[in-house]
Amino acid sequence: MATRTTKVTTKTVSKYTKDSLVNSAGFKPIERDILSLKLDDKALYSLDEAKKIIRNTKGGI
Repeated sequence: MATRTTKVTTKTVSKYTKDSLVNSAGFKPIERDILSLKLDDKALYSLDEAKKIIRNTKGGI
């Protein structure tokens, strides 16, 4: 009987400070304003988390 092995790969996700995200050119000015209001100064956020916060704040706009 053959044994089957699976390789588990982990993906590292980069995290950024509030200041880095707010000053990023990757976001529109209104999105940077949202981030400056919603993000905590002492926490780190991934780009996906920041985009989700923007999406949830904008709602249906």
